[in-house]
Amino acid sequence: MKKLMVIMKKDLRETLRTKALYVSIAIALFILVALGIGLGEVIQTLIEQGSPPAEITAAIQSVIGTTALMLSLMLMMLFSMYINAYTLTMEKVKHSMESLLCTPLSLRQVCLGKSLAVFLPSVVLGLVLTFGGIVGINQIFIVPRLGRFIMPGTAPLVAILVVVPLIVFFLVSLMIEVQLIITNIRWINAAFMALIFGVGFGFSPVLKFGPSSWSMVLASLGIGAMLALLVVLLSPRVTKERIILSSKG
Repeated sequence: MKKLMVIMKKDLRETLRTKALYVSIAIALFILVALGIGLGEVIQTLIEQGSPPAEITAAIQSVIGTTALMLSLMLMMLFSMYINAYTLTMEKVKHSMESLLCTPLSLRQVCLGKSLAVFLPSVVLGLVLTFGGIVGINQIFIVPRLGRFIMPGTAPLVAILVVVPLIVFFLVSLMIEVQLIITNIRWINAAFMALIFGVGFGFSPVLKFGPSSWSMVLASLGIGAMLALLVVLLSPRVTKERIILSSKG
């Protein structure tokens, strides 16, 4: 465990010094403000329809649940892309990866440590901004008009706090494995885009179950299971010999 923490802490320190992290935060804040304005207009329309308070609350809760779920996934994937920023590929190019492989650390520890160094800040930042957005929407648009604070339902909260982080963890693990066995940036970029769009398109039918449906949570877990299966299938190809050979182009 201590060896694993050494890799993770080293990569986290380097992450905090990269411009990519702060660029991704700026992009995320812009997305959050744009979505907040759009969601605020939807909520205002729902309130002005004059429906009974219970119906208004249920409608707003559904809208907030759907938006928060997709926002959390989008932000976490955004951060994982920017924080990752092909750093592992550059380590291979500079041959510092070969030095790491010569240490007593196992290949599994190296992969897990580097995955956690990308996963943890991505999830923390994604959750902070998502729930910050929920609080902001309530304080600006909902509480002044309805006098109450509305949170997403239980099912979307479980998805946001548990299922989405699981999906992002396996997504990051795949990104790490791809970088370890491939050197060509174009192929790596193509693989990353395929993974990101695959997860995004996979969520489209999931949302049809409705944000308050537990079927949505189970379907989301199915996406995480498919990514986990890809990690398992690709892991036998991640060997020290293949990493060293791919480092030489």
